[in-house]
Amino acid sequence: MSEPNKIFIRAAAESNVGNARGNNEDNVYFNGDFITPRNISRPFAIKTGEYTDVNIFAVFDGMGRNNTGSFASLVAATKLDTLADRISFDPDVTPDDAVLEYMQETNELIRDQRRETGGVRTASTMALLIIENGNAHVYNVGDSRVYLFRDKQLVKLTRDHVAVEGQQSVSLTEEGIRHGRITKFLGMNSREGKMEPYRAKPFKVKKGDKFLVCSDGVTDQLDEDELTVCLSKRKDPFGHTNEIMALSMSDDSDDNVSAIVVEAVEPGFHITQNMIMVAVGCLIMAFGVVVGFAFGWLVGSTSSEYEGLSDYDTEYYREIVKGVSGSDVSSDVAEVSMVSSTIGTTVPNQNKESSEEIQYTVYGLTLRQNNDITLKRGKSVKLSVEINPDNVPQSYVKWSSDNEKVATVDENGKVVAKKKGQATITASAGNVTVTCLIRVP
Repeated sequence: MSEPNKIFIRAAAESNVGNARGNNEDNVYFNGDFITPRNISRPFAIKTGEYTDVNIFAVFDGMGRNNTGSFASLVAATKLDTLADRISFDPDVTPDDAVLEYMQETNELIRDQRRETGGVRTASTMALLIIENGNAHVYNVGDSRVYLFRDKQLVKLTRDHVAVEGQQSVSLTEEGIRHGRITKFLGMNSREGKMEPYRAKPFKVKKGDKFLVCSDGVTDQLDEDELTVCLSKRKDPFGHTNEIMALSMSDDSDDNVSAIVVEAVEPGFHITQNMIMVAVGCLIMAFGVVVGFAFGWLVGSTSSEYEGLSDYDTEYYREIVKGVSGSDVSSDVAEVSMVSSTIGTTVPNQNKESSEEIQYTVYGLTLRQNNDITLKRGKSVKLSVEINPDNVPQSYVKWSSDNEKVATVDENGKVVAKKKGQATITASAGNVTVTCLIRVP
């Protein structure tokens, strides 16, 4: 049983290297979890639902030449464990006191880590959300952001520390242009100014509040209207991060991308769009299993010479063993790759190097992205599917659009938004299909 002063928090985080970089210089902090050096080049995803007195979520965007920014963002993420302990277990320390102490210590550690980076200077932005006993505390340095979505309105809780005309800024990256505008960051020295975060006024969290913590890999690609549309949908936090990541990683995106969505909900069971989709998929799969077993039983009861094979499989088998004089059918079965046809659809082999036609049975397709995506005109998104079974090549999937004036799709699943409207993108393998609705505002 939960205590009255605690809020049930649902949250999800995702971080991705993106389209153009070898390593992820972003890092996230998710109630004690963060990206480790072992996972620096892999997608990161995590979700939770829990009652806790203190919840801490943060995004860090590392800066440094030759992909060394990951050192700074990792230091900042690992040090947050000490902040969580101080807020949780020291009743005399306020969140403001703990955060300022954490930032000063982290700032010095990042400045002093040049020996770890071969003499290259590094730095990191920070966007930090603390939910402590039902109160939200927000802090940031740099251009990583925290948003609040409440009553269908999106409010930016942070302030970008970027240069205006005539103001000194720092350039720590090889490209220099984008990161050169940052004026406050973790890793500052005294000549560059005082390392002090922006602090939003604390407020009481309400049931239904959603928070978005993200790096500029998100906000450089999506404007606040697009984020509002996404957070307005009835999804759980992992559904929101899925869509935000898919939209942010369009073809012209060259940055790492990180997003955390946090939601305060009423205790109990919550039906979301994602759950409905899973339930419908399970019902379809269950129906397919029933039909498949019924079909298999009927075929099995009428087989004769080649007992245990369907008519289609029998003909296929006869073609392979035809002309083998004196061969015994039962002894040769182990040498022939047979396919069950009880469920799904059979797709012919396209491997021209083999004279033997291999048959694949597709049981199901699952879209890796959200099935309802809002895409700005001129933007693109790469769709992909998981095939059951996983030995079926991706080349067997065929892509199509029912409205190419609104959105087109190529043979690899790349969708391009053309004009305002809606289009349904279909991925199919034989008779098995999955769809994605593309909305172009």
